[in-house]
Amino acid sequence: MRNALASEALLLRRRLAPFVVGCTWIVLVVGFGFGVPYIVYATLDPAKTADRVALLEMLLPSAAHTTAVGSYPMFGGAIMLILGVLVTGAEYRWGTWPARLAQGPGRAQVVIAKVLVGAAAVVVIAAAALAASMVTSVVIASVEGRPLTWPALSAVAASLGVAVFISVAWLSLGAALGVIFRGVGTALAVGLVWTLGLENALSGLAGVVPALEPVRVILLGPTSGSLVAALGVPSLSEGGSRGSGGVRERAGRLRRAARLHRRRNRGRDRPDPPP
Repeated sequence: MRNALASEALLLRRRLAPFVVGCTWIVLVVGFGFGVPYIVYATLDPAKTADRVALLEMLLPSAAHTTAVGSYPMFGGAIMLILGVLVTGAEYRWGTWPARLAQGPGRAQVVIAKVLVGAAAVVVIAAAALAASMVTSVVIASVEGRPLTWPALSAVAASLGVAVFISVAWLSLGAALGVIFRGVGTALAVGLVWTLGLENALSGLAGVVPALEPVRVILLGPTSGSLVAALGVPSLSEGGSRGSGGVRERAGRLRRAARLHRRRNRGRDRPDPPP
């Protein structure tokens, strides 16, 4: 298992995808979490003092950690799902699974190593996004002449933990889709359509049709919203739900994907006999 982790870590470092996905997410968090609200604040009618004060308070260092994590239920899921698909689906695109399995450990170990290394990359991305958010909030506070009031370390750690938890759940879903659809294109299409379209539609209908409430409880998007709401943050996605059933469901899908990969590649990881 250690060799599998080391090889997957080296492979991920050599690829451009994690860096592109990470930089994209940092730009989205800073842009939509801080840039756009600050533009709204700057252009808001000065007579609306209460609204301006409330908006500015969300952008200052004392609330930067919660503002940053509030963007994960809406945007973070799709971004981390893309990373998960690229972690496993790219192997099918380049046709490297047979050689990879023939030279290394077993199939399940390779899949688990890929997800664990991807999760480590997610931790780095989440920490970088949080750091960028704090820097942006310091800039805003300096421009507005506000004192730098820092949040408690425990609150920052809780926000980072929620961000990582949500990101790893979506990463595992993307990794499972990459194995199930044996590639990148179809897995990305299905994952993004579900994440950005169908899941939001089902969550909205559950508020109107009570019979769909059990379905809403296991959806990862609303579950992510409820985790963020537990921190006292109104997330960017409306409609949090109870429990962590969506996370458990995605973990089960990842296990099924590993078993499916084992069946599909049975015998393919054996090198051809010498002539």
